[in-house]
Amino acid sequence: MDTATFAFDERLDTGFLDELFEGDKEHTAIVFEQFLSGIHLYLKEADDNFFPGNMELFRQKVHKLKPVFSFVGLTGLTHEAEVIENQCRQNCGFAEIENSYKDFKNAIAEFIPVIESELLKLK
Repeated sequence: MDTATFAFDERLDTGFLDELFEGDKEHTAIVFEQFLSGIHLYLKEADDNFFPGNMELFRQKVHKLKPVFSFVGLTGLTHEAEVIENQCRQNCGFAEIENSYKDFKNAIAEFIPVIESELLKLK
């Protein structure tokens, strides 16, 4: 497919997405659908380990979640997940990690409608 036929929302890492999908709108739509269908479960799994304070299991859930953001052009969130993962490794205080995690979840919530909109445009 011609990459010029689809322009991603500028809030996404368009260069990364263009390189990753090479204009294949069908494959892009599949990946965006998978992201949307799984993101809430991934977040629930992270929450389920964060709030009882199981930082190692929480870190593992964040690690598992981290790469999925890049596949939909949210490379900034990939970086934020890495920061949280490192905070867990460094045994930062619960309050510090909680602040980072709240900001992270708020950013995810802001971007979900963007991904939904892009999916509609792709179809």
